[in-house]
Parts: sequence; structure tokens; C-alpha cells
Amino acid sequence: MEVVATAIILLHPLSALAVIWLFINQRKWRQKSTILKGSERQKELKNHEKNGNKLFFYVIGVISLAFLSKIFYFQIINGEVGISDLIPNHFHGWAGLLGLGLMIYLRHLGLRARKNRLEKKPFAKISNLHGRLSDIMTYLIMIHAFLGFLYLFTYL
Repeated sequence: MEVVATAIILLHPLSALAVIWLFINQRKWRQKSTILKGSERQKELKNHEKNGNKLFFYVIGVISLAFLSKIFYFQIINGEVGISDLIPNHFHGWAGLLGLGLMIYLRHLGLRARKNRLEKKPFAKISNLHGRLSDIMTYLIMIHAFLGFLYLFTYL
């Protein structure tokens, strides 16, 4: 049963790696936006917005998977799951919830920039803030992933 528990606990970090890869690819828009022009730029912008919305829900899924995998892990290992098993007791867990808050704000900025752009209102300042926040989040995500890697050893 420990093999099953280990496989279950690994679902979160493996899915998180996929989402991190998507996040890094999503950020390539920052470079593309300065080079592309016309209809090609519009196409890539639409793609960026569509993928950003998907990415937001993937992040929620990965965080949900973290909690679900802990529920199954503790059920298999201990035969029961307590509330204290689900409350983060380490920096990695709390940072994940902080990351969700930042992701919610990042999406909010993206949606506001899109709304202003479509309504022909100024949106450059919001778009710039959206991009800068994604820059900061990239570094925080790398730190978070490394801490998660270290935390994983408490289960293995």
C-alpha cells in the first residue's frame, strides 16, 4: 500500500511541473508582443488570453490535487484523515495558497487589460503590471517548486 500512497502523493508535483511549463510558455508573450504586428499579433494575443484562462483553472486543479492527494495518502497510511493533516504546516503549503492569491490577482489584471483594450480605454499600465507580476511570480514559482521538492522527502 505504501507504493500506492507514494504514487498518489507524486500526482501533485508531477502535475505542478506541467503547469509550471505552461506558465513559462505563457510568459513568452512578453517577448512576442514587441515583435509581432497586425493580424499575427492579434492571433497570438487571443491565444495568450485563451491559454491564460486555462492556466488559471489548471493552477486551481493542481492545488486541489495537493489536498486530495494528502487526503488519500493519510487515509492509506494512517487509516484516517484529520483536519490537521490538511492544514499546511510548512512554508511550501502556505506559499501555494499565497501563489493562488497572486494567480487570482494576475488573472484579474489580465481580464481588466482585455476589457479596457476592447472598450478602447487605456490599458498599457495594467498590461505592464500584469507582465511584471508574472515576472515576479516566475521566481516565486521556482522557489516554491524547490521547496516542494525538499518537502517531498518527508513523504518518501
